[in-house]
Amino acid sequence: MQTCPGCGSDDIRRGGRTIWLVYVGLIALAIPAVLVFHLNAAIVAGVMIAVAIIAHLVAGERVCIACGTQWKP
Repeated sequence: MQTCPGCGSDDIRRGGRTIWLVYVGLIALAIPAVLVFHLNAAIVAGVMIAVAIIAHLVAGERVCIACGTQWKP
């Protein structure tokens, strides 16, 4: 089990600033894709989920829920 390097808490999760930037970028791209280019929303949502999962696996950042420290293991 991993612990936070800042406070030693074991209450951590995947995430971080990089993951949130990916989420915001995906939303910013999905809205015009569906509304302007008339792409199927189900396909766009599937691509968004796949990209989010890949981002979690590639970025590998962790966040401490107790103190908010972000780090890469």
